Amino acid sequence: MRPVTVGIIGAGNVIWAYFQVLDRLLPRGLARMGPLCARRKETWSELQTRRPGIALVADAADVLQPDVDVVLVITSPESHGALVRMALEHGKHVVVEKPAAATRCEAQQLVELAQARGLHLMCAPFVQLAPTFRALWGRIEEGAIGKVHSARALYGNAGSTWSRWYHDGSVGPLAEVGIYNLKSLTAVLGPVVEVQAAETLAMAEREIGGQTVGTAGADVSHSLLRHQDGALSSLVSSHCIQRYRRPALEFYGTEGTANLLGDDWDPRGFEIWRNKAGCWEEFEPLDPTWLWADGVAEMVNALREERRPLHSLDHDLHLLEVIEASAKAARERRSVAVQSRFRPLDLRLEERQDLHHLHDHTRPTDEQ
Repeated sequence: MRPVTVGIIGAGNVIWAYFQVLDRLLPRGLARMGPLCARRKETWSELQTRRPGIALVADAADVLQPDVDVVLVITSPESHGALVRMALEHGKHVVVEKPAAATRCEAQQLVELAQARGLHLMCAPFVQLAPTFRALWGRIEEGAIGKVHSARALYGNAGSTWSRWYHDGSVGPLAEVGIYNLKSLTAVLGPVVEVQAAETLAMAEREIGGQTVGTAGADVSHSLLRHQDGALSSLVSSHCIQRYRRPALEFYGTEGTANLLGDDWDPRGFEIWRNKAGCWEEFEPLDPTWLWADGVAEMVNALREERRPLHSLDHDLHLLEVIEASAKAARERRSVAVQSRFRPLDLRLEERQDLHHLHDHTRPTDEQ
């Protein structure tokens, strides 16, 4: 089978992570690089220096060559919907950075177009692909901590000094950074049925590109989610968090506790407290080299293996509805119902013995 050709639209900061993923595929003959659209020609010199022989174009339409199988869209969020539609209409499978579209309604139209054309559409984030997250998912699914009743998540950064769209109100912190945690929480706890939320603005001005600009919209978001099976989860997302030191995700069950260490886009292992064991069990990451941009590899491998990617578009549509419901709940200061549902993916690792590679040791509780 010939290599899967991947064309790219967008050449911002995230391009280098996607290059790392492709660099694991290209030498093995699994994929090949197609054209890369970089609108700002001042970036071409660096791209050509770091990627000799790369085919650069300035128009996104020039990426849609006949031999391109997959189009990766990594432009600013407001352009995602139109570019995804253009690629699908040209018969290309698509991998798109988050959020896939400005609204759930627009994303629904893209999903229907992909399905009508028999094409795969994968939307970031790709946290469900991380082997470490899947191992933790499997332990919770098997009942290691009993019935999960509560969960906590937090992800944020200090904001952007290089792009205004971070702070112009077009994409809030829940849609831009919190969506990682939101996907992880719902992968474990299932669909959200009700949202309560509050938002605030912490920094009215930002230094971006050497200029002081005003911040539009909130840069801090707190969401309280009720899941279909009764569990509650809370999620803090922000573009004004300077540093943090806490687990990415915390799950509290009737028989124990489970924490994902690091961030869910960069998991550093996990730990589980089981009442029966009476101690903390710590597990190192299954694959420390896994990257948050791995959606491209999953798409390439799925096409070569003639299978569906480990991905759920219904799940991604649900996330967008939850994000919209959270914004409405904060604006109207009331709880908002979420109507959509999705069938959870089976994230069990293909070979159970993979878990044997985890470094398992015990750490007694502070009370002991």
